[in-house]
Amino acid sequence: MRLFNRVTISLVVILFLLVLWDWAKPATSTLYTEAVAQHKNKNYKQSLKLLETAYQIDSNDTAIMTLIGWDDLKLGDPKSAEPQFSRAQTLTLPHPPVDLLLGYAYTEIELGKFPEAQRLLDSAHKEGAEDVDYYIALGTLYRNTGHNRDAGVAFRAALDRENDNEVATKNLREIFSVSGDVRKIQVEFQPISRAQSLTYPARVQGETLEIRAGGAWGTAYLTGVDLTPALPGSYPVDASNDPSDYARWIDQIAALGVNTISVSTILPGAFYRTLAQYDKTHPVRPLRLLQGISFPDPPRDDLFDHDYYNACRKEVQDTIDVLHGQGDIQPTQWQSGGLYPDDISASVVGLLVGKTWLSHIVTGNNQLHSDYQSWEGAYFTVPAGNATEIFLAEMLDHAAEYEEGKYNWQHPEAFATWPPLDPIRHPTESTLLEEIALRRSLGEHTSAPSGPFDDDDAVSLNPLDLHSTARFLAGYFAAYAVFPFYPDFIERDPRYQAVPDGEGPDPFFGYLQDLKAHTAGIPLVITDYGVPASLGIGHFNPSGFNEGGKNEPQQGQLLARMTRNVYDAGAAGGIVFEWLDQWFRQSWIVHNFETPVDRKPLWTDFMDPAESYGLVAADPHRGGSHSLTGDPQEQGWVRFYSEAKSGGGSILQKVGDRYDPARDLKSLSVDSDEGFLYLRLEVDKLDNDNKGQPDWKQVNYLIGISTAPSQAGLTYLPFIAPVRFPMGMTYALQLAGPEASHLLIASSYNPYRVVPVEGLPYQTVLSLKLGWKPRLEDTGTFEAQISEPNRRRFGRDGKYFPPQRYERGILRYGDLDSKSPDYDSLAEWHANARTNIIDIRIPWNLLNVTDPSSLKILMGIEKDGTVTTAETPGFVFAVFAYRPLDAAALRPIMEQGQPIADSLPGFTTPTTIHTAELNKTYNWKGWERPQYNLRVKDSYAVLREAFSSLPRSPSPAGQEPQKKAASTREAFQKPAKRARR
Repeated sequence: MRLFNRVTISLVVILFLLVLWDWAKPATSTLYTEAVAQHKNKNYKQSLKLLETAYQIDSNDTAIMTLIGWDDLKLGDPKSAEPQFSRAQTLTLPHPPVDLLLGYAYTEIELGKFPEAQRLLDSAHKEGAEDVDYYIALGTLYRNTGHNRDAGVAFRAALDRENDNEVATKNLREIFSVSGDVRKIQVEFQPISRAQSLTYPARVQGETLEIRAGGAWGTAYLTGVDLTPALPGSYPVDASNDPSDYARWIDQIAALGVNTISVSTILPGAFYRTLAQYDKTHPVRPLRLLQGISFPDPPRDDLFDHDYYNACRKEVQDTIDVLHGQGDIQPTQWQSGGLYPDDISASVVGLLVGKTWLSHIVTGNNQLHSDYQSWEGAYFTVPAGNATEIFLAEMLDHAAEYEEGKYNWQHPEAFATWPPLDPIRHPTESTLLEEIALRRSLGEHTSAPSGPFDDDDAVSLNPLDLHSTARFLAGYFAAYAVFPFYPDFIERDPRYQAVPDGEGPDPFFGYLQDLKAHTAGIPLVITDYGVPASLGIGHFNPSGFNEGGKNEPQQGQLLARMTRNVYDAGAAGGIVFEWLDQWFRQSWIVHNFETPVDRKPLWTDFMDPAESYGLVAADPHRGGSHSLTGDPQEQGWVRFYSEAKSGGGSILQKVGDRYDPARDLKSLSVDSDEGFLYLRLEVDKLDNDNKGQPDWKQVNYLIGISTAPSQAGLTYLPFIAPVRFPMGMTYALQLAGPEASHLLIASSYNPYRVVPVEGLPYQTVLSLKLGWKPRLEDTGTFEAQISEPNRRRFGRDGKYFPPQRYERGILRYGDLDSKSPDYDSLAEWHANARTNIIDIRIPWNLLNVTDPSSLKILMGIEKDGTVTTAETPGFVFAVFAYRPLDAAALRPIMEQGQPIADSLPGFTTPTTIHTAELNKTYNWKGWERPQYNLRVKDSYAVLREAFSSLPRSPSPAGQEPQKKAASTREAFQKPAKRARR
């Protein structure tokens, strides 16, 4: 009895305390209500913060758990959302709320747990879910599992409930690859019809390709262009699905005079539908398709990893189904997927399997599977080879087996490769370990870095190690992507340097001849060749085939020469890389300073050669209006300084000669876009001796630019008399004539330095300043911006190849008017002596702006080489005019002290600039959707002439090289201005 009383009393006390806590505890309802409001306003972080406080008060409130899950999901963190939804569901069984089930289902979809997501959606449907969110979730699940027909039904049901639902509309456009009103789209698949007899529209015959047309076989030489339809703002996974884009591009490509389009992976269905329509209406001269089947890099360099291997086989099957109009493709990180009802198989000239792998993948895979030395399949065999060649043979064999088994068709096949993996030994190309051994032998203090190494002549993939069997009637060919500037052995091997074409020494042509000799017996198709029309240079070539630094007419001339080289070397075809400029691409030479990388498609870097290979330019949106012509009627300029100078100081320190009007500064205006910072300087009169040109010997201009006010730079500028800038200047732009203008960088803001090699002080390297942060300093200098496209190298025979550098801050003179005598597509500045206006455009990368779309600038480099950034507080400018004195020019630039004739802003004392004006900053608005203009480049017309001069049949290898044809500039209809939506 006593024990019973104690228990009773204890229970009463506990109940009393619970009641007291329930009465006294902080209320969660207010927090939850505010969190809901924040969630609805898309302030998910603030909502989550409120919910975390509420959860500490009541950890069993399922409404709080559910909203936490939704916030985590919206913030891209499904792993954190999953336990919240799971526990909330357990606490609400047997009838969980629909919003809980839908959030949980979305989470499982994001995590790739599709069976669990299906179960949750079934439960939601049983609980009465019939709203937009339910059908969006259902459609998303179907898309991710490759059931696009069912997904289309679900997304249409969502639109029935909400006419303007953006998610449903976007998905339907991707599924059906259409634009416009998606509710009216009807897609019908033809039943699979297996051909009665084995069909192949193209075949290998000896060392050439043949195409069947009109019931007869004819020898064909492939000429074409590579198409990656990723428009600015997009990666290839979000490639255009607008049929009008493909219709325009296909017409333009056909007008180029080529017969083939090459694609590296499955494109949106609109491309195949438009190509099928084009070929149907152009039966005499259709466009053929060289279809790539690309694979991602394997995990741990293991091509035979079980999941990876099966995924590659599925990619092969999906691609073949697409070509035969039976594709139902799930979206991946490389392609958007969708339905493919258009049969394009008769237009396909070949299948290109794999990708141009880096050498460490091939080496690693071969080491993992060193016992794989031969293989035999029904269509391909490898009598003696390495594991990577066997993997490729198995994929080629699977493609042939699948296509014949399902459709009774075949197409010629090849695997993709490139010179770093060729079977030729190159004496000038040492491996990294070989080079380090040579450097040590000379006295250099260096150690070998940890692998893996991407050597360019250490391992090979030999097309001749694979053999097609008699069963594979379509045949097998070799496919190489070859660029003239990489690897170094193409330009450095003496045997290639000694080979001329019709225009002079041509190592590229020499290499192609050697490559053809090493693929004797089968056709050789050069699946990519090209040069970019970028301002920045990624690699020098002694024969002039530089990767960048070429304007558009020069790009066309080099492409025309390479086109003739490919033909004259005896290849069976050549494909130009590429059709469209691609903002998402990044070159090794600048990619560290293009960050955050996921925002790279939002802006264009004119210093990045990888972006500018296209025959069609994707110009930033101001490119059409700011043509550097000094047109006073140009729109968009923001007046930053005017001649109404502040501070009451002198507006002009006259020299007293007739050139004073050129030193009289009137205004500075500013503008910007996705590619450039634009400056416009107006003066009283540029031409004062009536020679039609500015008086550069009598006047120079200096523009100080502070990109990180009060954070970095030098407080003094070069060339001129000392004037202190408390906020610091990071750049000094000197205009001293067409051949003598530069953009210099403050030494305290320069992320690079040239340093001697340890142990070999007579050799130097350009090195990043690891563990560095920019500073604001009173002393220092302004330096040239140096780039090193070609690092120092050693050949296998010990020959030393010194580094090749250039000053990338030299400003290129000209304008962007193609009818002007000063026209240069790479121009950065121009002075118009008639309008007294100087126009300047500066690529963002030259100002160390790492992402103009989010206003990010360089603010340091970690010890591991990671670039750190911060948002700029705005740019500050100061402009000076001065008469250049020869005696002063002999002194170091920080000590020249050239007398200042005029400035913007004005002076308050003879040595003090008006500081209130210097507090003014230029701030542009960031963006999430870039605007741009598509424009056919000048190189198009030059290349068209080259294609028109090629014979239709392949050249016998070793024939006399063709001579250069005369080129003319021809106008081409330009697409209208368009904004990315």
